[in-house]
Amino acid sequence: MKTTYETTNPLRLAWYALVILYDDLCVFVGLSLLTWVSLILLIPAFPALAALHEMARLTITKRTISVRQWWEYARTEAFRAWKLGAIALLITIVFFANVLFYGRQETSVWRYIAIFWLWLSVMGAMTWLYVWPVMALQEERRLWMLLRNAFYMALLRPFHTLMAALVLAFFTSLSVLLPILLALLPAYWAVYTTLLTREIILAIQRENTR
Repeated sequence: MKTTYETTNPLRLAWYALVILYDDLCVFVGLSLLTWVSLILLIPAFPALAALHEMARLTITKRTISVRQWWEYARTEAFRAWKLGAIALLITIVFFANVLFYGRQETSVWRYIAIFWLWLSVMGAMTWLYVWPVMALQEERRLWMLLRNAFYMALLRPFHTLMAALVLAFFTSLSVLLPILLALLPAYWAVYTTLLTREIILAIQRENTR
């Protein structure tokens, strides 16, 4: 299997993500179930998500993965993952809170400000698609650098981000209709968003070298 697909087409990458997922199906089922448990328990949620995306990065680059690797990454990166997730979540909440506050004002000037905050809120929500993939892919690990680059991904590639959101919404809806797919839902999110992020970064690098 190729490790570089030289395409950023979100629909093609949605299929490639399924193929990649199938190659390590048993491991990813176990990792998805562990991630679901972590999300329910809340405290290990962010480290579990960070570790799942790291496993996605490894399998995309044709490296072996295991539950033990997932656990080690979640354990060693727990503090960084929690800080990153908490900051991203806080920023998103602040954005939406400002939308509600300014949207309730009666003068038109405040309504324009509310529209601005709404735009920031949408961008903040779309940034979540890239936060954990960027953490897995980027060598620079400073938190604000990770958040900034994730925001840039959403800002510079709005079409890809929108299409990716639609793909994930479709797969999530399908998983609700076919509950057996819930056992793979977190893994698919991780593999697909990490693959998309990686291919976009490679495409930007190719463009800059021309």
